Order: sequence, then structure tokens, then C-alpha cells
Amino acid sequence: MKKWLFILGTIGILVIVFTNLVNGFEETSRRGPIHILAGIDSLTNGRLHGENKSRYLDDFIPKLKKKFGDGGPGYVPFDSRFFNQEGGEFKYSAGLKEINDMPHNMYPARYSFDYKGLYANFGHADSVFFKLNKPWKYGKLIFLKQMGGGTFNVVYPSGASLKVNTNGRRGLGIAVLPKHQNDQPIRIKNITGKVALFGGYFYNADGVVVSRVGQGGDRLAWFGELNRQEQKQWIQALQPDLFIFNGGMNDRGAMNAKQYRSALARYLAPFREASCPIILTVPNAIRGDEARLKEYEQELRAYAEEYHTGLFSAKAALGKTYQAAQERGYMGDSIHPNEKGAKAISQSLLQYLDSHQRYRNILRAEK
Repeated sequence: MKKWLFILGTIGILVIVFTNLVNGFEETSRRGPIHILAGIDSLTNGRLHGENKSRYLDDFIPKLKKKFGDGGPGYVPFDSRFFNQEGGEFKYSAGLKEINDMPHNMYPARYSFDYKGLYANFGHADSVFFKLNKPWKYGKLIFLKQMGGGTFNVVYPSGASLKVNTNGRRGLGIAVLPKHQNDQPIRIKNITGKVALFGGYFYNADGVVVSRVGQGGDRLAWFGELNRQEQKQWIQALQPDLFIFNGGMNDRGAMNAKQYRSALARYLAPFREASCPIILTVPNAIRGDEARLKEYEQELRAYAEEYHTGLFSAKAALGKTYQAAQERGYMGDSIHPNEKGAKAISQSLLQYLDSHQRYRNILRAEK
């Protein structure tokens, strides 16, 4: 009898230990909130300068989170312009350079998610400091694994640290952070050798998170040239539930409709292959020659019909012509809506999501 009691007790202890291990694993690898991506240029993420910013997400995100809960900041690239626009604190040492400042088709830019991040070819005890000033509990840093890669240390607020070796077969690497509390800063120290740090995904246990992709001036042609293998790995790491795409305004002087469709197909293919729902956005009308944009719109509508994606029209929200949008007080300049116009786009997009069962199901999904 004592022998059996001992065996049962041992089994009970093992069950408790195993349960704790499983719970701990779930805390660091949980699925997280509903994740929406939105990009890729100033018609989504706003101009970096000037009073008239076409930032419909500034109205869209708070309203979405108020209804479904705050899922956290989302994907945050290590990029000074991003932090200047979105808030928070971000500093790095002189030995590091920003991907945003380099040609988009060079290493390591083409392996990033949005042509942003930091890199060092010969790092020597370099460092990064960042604080998001937004609530989040779970996070993971995303970097490039590569032959001849270097190392860095992630220093947690508790004082504990994790050494990360980036050497290996080329692909994305992920450093999982411990549960975060009190909005404390994160420090990455002793960045040595060849290292590319792209950014991190920061989130809460549930709710909705919207990650901004790209910035003003970005071209679809660039995003169509991202490395396909790494792009698939990015999608796997970020696990988006929906991608609201708006891009091509900056390509109209360089790409004809056929080239636009080709770049669109290349860029969106990995999202379709990952079964990530897509909503294509028809951009608002502009002042001047709209011939190329009308050609792009035809390609967007044809793509949406062929691949059964969503199709949202900012033109329908503001006015079918620039003059109509201007008369309604929606335009900030010849291209970008002002704050009133951005809110009109936001409200129309929220109504679009709510009027389609597919997107209602995504927002109300249980993870």
C-alpha cells in the first residue's frame, strides 16, 4: 500500500510540474489578440511632417479597441521615424545604422518586414534602448539569423539577461521576452559583430491590435521585392488575422497598370498562401491627373474578384472626385485627406467591417 501511495504521489507531483511547464510555455507562445495589419504608405500611416496628416488609423484604432479590447501596440520596428510619429522612447548607439536610410533592395533591407530596423556589420558592444509607453504583457524581438552573425544581450527590467547568437542558416530569429510589467524599458546591449535587429511584436492576452506597415513615400514596387522566404516567416511570426492594404499612390509615375498588378500579386501572395484575409483599399481621388490611379483601381477590383478579397473604397467615403471631397472639407492638400477626411474614412471602414459577416467573425473570434 505504501508503495502505491508513493507511486501515486510521484505521479501527482509530475502532473503538477508538467502543468506548470505547459502554462509557462503558453504564456510565452500564446496566440494573443486579433491582429490586424494596415499599410503601406501615407494614405494609411500619414505624412511624417505637416499639419494635415492622413492618419485614419488614429481614429480607427481607438474605436476598435474600445469595442473589442486593447490588444497592445502590435509590431513596432526599430526605427526613429516610427517612434517620432507614434510616441515612446527609442535610442541606439553610434555603431548602429537604420535600414530606413539605405537602398531598399540591399542587405538587410529586403529581409525586413517593412524596410525598417537596425543593423551593424561590425558591431562593438553597441546598444538599443526603447520604451513603448503603451500597455503590453507579452513580446518577442525579431532579428535576422545569418551565416557569420554576431550576438546581443537582451536585458530585462529585473536585471536578468538573455544572450542571443544570430549565427546560423539565414532566416528570422525570435527572442521571446518574459511577461512585461509596469511599462518598463527594454535594453539590448553588447551588440557585437554582424547583427540585424528588425523590431518586435508586443501584445496583450486578448483584444485587438493594429500594426502599422510602412510610411509616407513607400512604394508598392519596393514591397513586391521583399524576399519571399523571409516574408513567409514574417507572416508566421506575426500571425495576422487581417491585412488592410492601401498602396501604390507613390508608384503612379513609374509603374503602368500591368506592372502594378504584378507587384501587387508578388507582395500579397504570401498572405493569401497563409490564408490571411485581405481587404484592398481603393485610394481617394486626388487633384490633377488621375488616369494612372483609375487604371490601378481597375486592377484592384480585378484582383479582389479573382481572389475573393475584400474591397473598400476611400473614394466612396470622401467623394468620387477631388472636387467633391474638397467641397465637403475632407482634403488637407492635393493628395492627403485632413483630420476630418481621415475620420470619415475611419468611420466608413468600421461600417464596412461590421457589414460583412466574415470580418465580424474575425473580430469576435475566440483565441
